[in-house]
Amino acid sequence: MRLRRTGMAGRHRIRASVAICAIAVGAALGSGGGAIGQSPAAPADIEDLSFAIAGNPPSMFVPNAWTTGTGTVMSLVQEGLLAFGQDLALAPGVADSWEAPDATTFVFHLRPGVTFSDGTPVTAEDVVFSLELNRDPRLASPMAFFYVNVDTITATADDEITVTLTKPDATFPYTAAHMAGFIFQKAQYEATPEDPAAPGTRPSFGSPDVLPIGTGPYKLVSFTPGESVVLEANDAYWGGRPNVRNLTINIIADEQARLLALQDGTLDGSFYVPIGQADQWEQTGATVLSVPALAIQTLTMNVTKPPFDDIHARRAMWYLPDREGIVQAVLQGRGRAANAINPPEMWAGVLTPEEVTEFYGTLLPPEFSIEKAREELAQSATPDGFTVDLKIPADSSELSQVAQSLAANAAQVGITINVQAIDGNQFFTDYYAHEDSLSIYGYSPDFADPSNYPFLFLHSANAVPGGLNGSVYTNDAVDAAIDTALGSLDTAERAEVLKAALTQVNEDVPIVPLYWADVAAAIGPDYQWDGFTAFWYNQPWLFRGFTTR
Repeated sequence: MRLRRTGMAGRHRIRASVAICAIAVGAALGSGGGAIGQSPAAPADIEDLSFAIAGNPPSMFVPNAWTTGTGTVMSLVQEGLLAFGQDLALAPGVADSWEAPDATTFVFHLRPGVTFSDGTPVTAEDVVFSLELNRDPRLASPMAFFYVNVDTITATADDEITVTLTKPDATFPYTAAHMAGFIFQKAQYEATPEDPAAPGTRPSFGSPDVLPIGTGPYKLVSFTPGESVVLEANDAYWGGRPNVRNLTINIIADEQARLLALQDGTLDGSFYVPIGQADQWEQTGATVLSVPALAIQTLTMNVTKPPFDDIHARRAMWYLPDREGIVQAVLQGRGRAANAINPPEMWAGVLTPEEVTEFYGTLLPPEFSIEKAREELAQSATPDGFTVDLKIPADSSELSQVAQSLAANAAQVGITINVQAIDGNQFFTDYYAHEDSLSIYGYSPDFADPSNYPFLFLHSANAVPGGLNGSVYTNDAVDAAIDTALGSLDTAERAEVLKAALTQVNEDVPIVPLYWADVAAAIGPDYQWDGFTAFWYNQPWLFRGFTTR
């Protein structure tokens, strides 16, 4: 899952528990969500293309390099048994079908004829080996947590892989669609020398000397750390012939340098476009593509510490952010005011957009009201106001603007918010410690599921230091609802229990949802791209509707 470090160049994931897209058992489960590649009528070839990323991939071996930078590259080279469709729901990948015979068993069936880019066939043995890599304690993969409920992974036929779990987990199949499920060639990995000082590890695998091969539409040509990665089309790709022949991914940490390179034509496209500077990028002649990031930005109040151990003080805070104003002024309109922790898209496969809109209409609206804030504060233990510190990462201009706006509004009701800009790493250390009364925190997932954020930010299991529940909120009924949603394969049941949990949270107000921001990329004037999604770094993005104009 991706830690949303707004304003920071490298958006690195952190180790945490995750829940993924909901599964619809029956017709949807195992039938997938349609084509994931280009149309059969591919456009004319693009010989050379140059893109930029901000983060420096430490390696091309994803079990030890779980970053968006590595994912942006390797999602073109490797695939999982499953994939994400354009709607971010599950679709077939190297497996063309899958099913759940019971609540703790998932069976995946390999697509016939899939080969690695060197022409060798993909086997069930390769798949089992690849999934087990993340479970190997010698590698200490940060993605091991995705397998925490796994009991066994076995090849039950030449074209069949069966995963059994220790307990029901409706979200496990989505592990097969992102980096934790990428498929390696067992023979290539095992031919790489082990580190004598650390048996079982192969540090050169994923380095410039040993570039992993995969089943995806591209293959690696070279990797120069800190500079670039070069790829070329895999014409034997099972999904069709890629229309972009050669791709160079440049590693450019400085956003102004990326902007200038796009402006002078050195780059054809760039990820990591600051959402609040989209207009500036468009002035270069580029097209800025923005889509819902499934990210949430929140105010987190520690309910165990004064003044936020008082519900009226927390409810006063609900009305102080000018969410609509922030979206327009800070995000340039590329986002939405939030009144729940889950962006609407997180409900994909569980509720329809119309059902989500109806449900969110029953919750407190994202209202800015000094009068209502004052009324709630008057009923609290601190009716004349209070003073509280609010830390923000020093490199985030977005959060600086948000925090200063909030402080100005709070002052009108007698609340003093001291905004403190601190080192980014210290910011996250402090958040995990759960020592602060008030925090501002942003997060975005690698996949969409409505149980994800409630578990991470509202379940008592994560209220301990080191967990993401910075409000230290605990509620037995909410815990039980989240647990049911995590273990059930019944989408109707999942929807009902999660709606009940979020309704209770809306009453208790341990957090104040601020906004659901978009994520943006930019492409030069000669191109168009219909396939950009929030999960670009987990899908073969260049194989998704990238063409010349």
